Amino acid sequence: MSDAVLDPPGLTEPVVVRVPRPRARKRRTRRPVRKGVLLAHRWSSLVLGMILVVVCTTGASLVYAPELLKATNSDLFASTTAEPVGFAAAFDAVRAADPGFATTYASEKDGVYVLFSDDPTSNEAYYVDAGTGAINGHGDIYGGVIGFLVNVHDCGLTCEAYPGYLPWLEEASPLAGFGATADMTWGGMVLAGTGLLLLVLAISGIALWWPGIGKWRHGFRVRLGRGRFARDYDLHNVIGIVAAPALLIWALTGMNFEIPAVADLWYSATGGTAVADDAYDMEPSGKAGPDITLAAAAAAATAVFPGSVITAVTLPADTDGHYGFTLLDRGPDGSKADLWAHSPTYHGNRSVGVDAHDATDVKVMSGTPSSVSNEVIDQWAQPMLHYGVSVNPWWRSLWFLFGLTPLLLMITGVSTWLFRRGTTRRKNQARAARAAAQSQA
Repeated sequence: MSDAVLDPPGLTEPVVVRVPRPRARKRRTRRPVRKGVLLAHRWSSLVLGMILVVVCTTGASLVYAPELLKATNSDLFASTTAEPVGFAAAFDAVRAADPGFATTYASEKDGVYVLFSDDPTSNEAYYVDAGTGAINGHGDIYGGVIGFLVNVHDCGLTCEAYPGYLPWLEEASPLAGFGATADMTWGGMVLAGTGLLLLVLAISGIALWWPGIGKWRHGFRVRLGRGRFARDYDLHNVIGIVAAPALLIWALTGMNFEIPAVADLWYSATGGTAVADDAYDMEPSGKAGPDITLAAAAAAATAVFPGSVITAVTLPADTDGHYGFTLLDRGPDGSKADLWAHSPTYHGNRSVGVDAHDATDVKVMSGTPSSVSNEVIDQWAQPMLHYGVSVNPWWRSLWFLFGLTPLLLMITGVSTWLFRRGTTRRKNQARAARAAAQSQA
């Protein structure tokens, strides 16, 4: 308060009037830690956000790839309801039709055998009706747009069999010499860095969003009638916090594909056991003689898991090799899940090897996790948590919508950043104009 003295006419003594002094506005200052988190969140997203958006948006586009592939190649996936003729008959049919086509791997899905080329640079495959043994046709179903999206999202453009392959991205990156990132290519480094960026943005976004216990409801409001900045700022916060759990899961599972150390950290933190390096290899039995038949090897494999069904077969690569079988084991009560149920050409939950010369030499390679920790990262992480092919297309719409959130966050984030830049620029211009006017006066 300040005193003002008035001396109106007709009064013998002056009147003292209390005039309220204007209140000084408190200038809000951010705590150093919060300011650092804000700067890291803002500039990492502005500088590297476009790469993240490309990877996440292509991943969202691939959510319905199984259905799109079957719809655009309906002639190849045609099937009858008769009893399956067996994998051996499918191999014989393809060899008879195309003796020059080398194939040692076949899968069965929805009444169709798919026999893939042994050439690692090709996705060429023959499609055989499992009910009749007749060949539906052959081709590369990944030769178009979907194949390109797979190469971007899954391979970082390093898969030679898919469109968009860039050889230089398959060369060793500067991180390839370290144990935690051994053999990492440039493409792998981009994908791993994208996962790490997503992890940083999700965690920092949660920290910046938190409005406090007493005002937590404010974190879910959207002020639609308060102008562009308020609307986009609130949308950015609400979209980010709702999508945060999904983004964290995708960040960790994506990094796990490229960085072996992520799985090691998971096992250490949750009590799991690292998968052995030779888990999918078998030592030769050393027995001489002709190879056992595919039927004998298949019987030995299914005997390990009674009631299971063979869904994929790998023939021995050489005379000292072994058969590989993927099985779908529903368990005694039929409750075990088929985590790859909606994959276009593959499904199953057990992997078994059988020596090519000895049907009694059988090895369970995967599908029997030793702990909940192993169940999550070895069985659920890829098909369920990352790709969503464990659930039907209706449920998978959640994967699609959350996969688009990085794009929406980029749009709202850039909008608020540009608004703030414009406001700062106008303030600086006004300040400069006032200074110029004062200097002239």
